[in-house]
Amino acid sequence: MEQTDKIKVVRVPIETPTLWPHTTTNSYLIGNDEESILIDAGYDKQETRETIEEALQNYNIAIPKKIVLTHFHIDHAPGVKRLADWEPIVYCHPLETNDIEKAIYPYNRIQHLNDSDTLQVAGTSLSVIHGPGHTKGHLNIYIPSLEILIAGDNVVAEGTTWIGPPEGNMSAYLDTLNRLKRLPLTKIGPGHGGWIKNPYEHLDFVINRRLQRENQIQSLLKKHGKLSASELTKLIYQDTIHPSIFGVAERTTEAHLIKLIDEGKVIRQNGVYKLK
Repeated sequence: MEQTDKIKVVRVPIETPTLWPHTTTNSYLIGNDEESILIDAGYDKQETRETIEEALQNYNIAIPKKIVLTHFHIDHAPGVKRLADWEPIVYCHPLETNDIEKAIYPYNRIQHLNDSDTLQVAGTSLSVIHGPGHTKGHLNIYIPSLEILIAGDNVVAEGTTWIGPPEGNMSAYLDTLNRLKRLPLTKIGPGHGGWIKNPYEHLDFVINRRLQRENQIQSLLKKHGKLSASELTKLIYQDTIHPSIFGVAERTTEAHLIKLIDEGKVIRQNGVYKLK
């Protein structure tokens, strides 16, 4: 937890059916005993509400009347349905509206947030950052007074997040990470895992991992001539990843390939890829 005289920022790990190696998804409570905001609402199960209520009690934080959803995925958004009796306003980016509506149905008190908007909670300003990449309308929340970034799935504490087309875009993701690096940061609240207390080093790690993977894909295509996305993924990971996440690893490979095609470095023919 972080706090000033005005607000507390509490990470609330909630058990969800998320991707290995993680078993929880983070929600964040920002506020005090008079007013608070919840960032992300977890999975649609009763334990979600119980976990959030326990945090509210333990940290003496008011029931949130605003919920910001970083994106629509099932481990971040549908938990709103378990909190409906609080009658919160749910905020999302306009590009996520249809998916958020489906994720939290029948609850429908939705309003939009755009890049550079601000929210007020307990006398503190929160800045909204539209950070596409993981999804088209992904939102981050930045707290200038504490220099804390709540990053959703743009940043995870262990490893790197997956980027899967059509909602995921690798070029946009790298642009987002480079933008986040320009913020004054003391730490990052990731979508999964503990607080990241070396923010710039971690962001550089993620950017470099993605660029290294891009170079690896080009090297493999040069060596083998032509490969499918599945073949590339098998060569990249060499059975080092859990079988349950092979599908999202393959989609991340596809996101890299789309970026390379857009840059004129790779072409796709009959379901396989080769260097241009």
